[in-house]
Amino acid sequence: MADYVINLTHYHKSEKMNNKLFLMALSVVFCISCKQTNVNIDAFNQVIEVSTLDSIYSDEEDELGVITDIGIYDGILIAKHMHDEYNFSLIDLASGKLLQRWGRKGNGSDEYLDFGSNFVIQDSLLVFSERMKKKIHYVSIPNVLKNSDSVDVAQAFYPYTVDFRPTRFCFLDTYKLAVGSFKEGRFGVLDSNDSIMDFASGYPFGYEEIEGIYRGNVFQSDIKSNNKQRKFVISTFASDVFEIYQLSDNCVHRTFVSPYANMPQIKQKGGRFTVDYDKSIAGLMKMAVSDDLICFTYSSLSYTEAAAMDMASREILCFNWKGEKVKKYILPFPISNLSIDEHYIYVVRYQNDRTIVYRFSL
Repeated sequence: MADYVINLTHYHKSEKMNNKLFLMALSVVFCISCKQTNVNIDAFNQVIEVSTLDSIYSDEEDELGVITDIGIYDGILIAKHMHDEYNFSLIDLASGKLLQRWGRKGNGSDEYLDFGSNFVIQDSLLVFSERMKKKIHYVSIPNVLKNSDSVDVAQAFYPYTVDFRPTRFCFLDTYKLAVGSFKEGRFGVLDSNDSIMDFASGYPFGYEEIEGIYRGNVFQSDIKSNNKQRKFVISTFASDVFEIYQLSDNCVHRTFVSPYANMPQIKQKGGRFTVDYDKSIAGLMKMAVSDDLICFTYSSLSYTEAAAMDMASREILCFNWKGEKVKKYILPFPISNLSIDEHYIYVVRYQNDRTIVYRFSL
């Protein structure tokens, strides 16, 4: 294991073009391990076979679109959809009733061209990006519950340049963190003024043949944060690789890299590098976090084989925020999405053209 220090330098966009140093410099300390192991990430001492799950919602009457992401807010499950009239559904966990639907796609008033790759629940706000307009929208969840047709939405533009192309966001303190494609970094950081914090950070694995911003195009990732512990986690698709970072004062420390055995395998296609999905593991798929746990759906199949099964899995792997293995759940049926709070894991199952949401106790 090698330790090294990377300087994090703050620029305004116009000043950056003129190569002028702006006000603040931060240090980012990374602990990087590039050593592969033969330890299977799904080998746990504590394995729990779940036999009892509570069905809390079914769309038999509502006919919702495919759920791509879920989150929990104050007794309400929020689901993000694709191929649907509305992009979000709000479901009461106690009654199992659909409370409200919100977010139409379009270019008119109260409509959006797209709803980004993910959403975040920040306090009482539903936050998502509109990638085509390079905006982040902040929506009051209580207001959505009151009126789905006309909701005041705060918005802010985020920077998107030839060298800085974020795709998924999360929040930690006053910073916005993002994965995507960056010329000089594993992830991107925006300060409280939405100015780019430029720095160089390494991937946990090396592919010298792929350089700069092209690495983010090939090795796509997910990111989630834990404000209580001031940490965030990044997982790499088509692999068993995830990393944990700690924010302390003005430093970001990479504190953990999973002892991976399966990096994404690559190939050249049309003169460009891409992931070889036939040779890459599906690995860590959907990710959910709480103050105590990081959980993944997991498959040991190839990515191609798992995709033919809609990336569904019966296995959930749970780690603490030190990267230590806590427990592994085996479900009686495959699930496609998950979320977690202090007491339950919530999962989404597709069965006979129905979407069913279950939960089970931790």
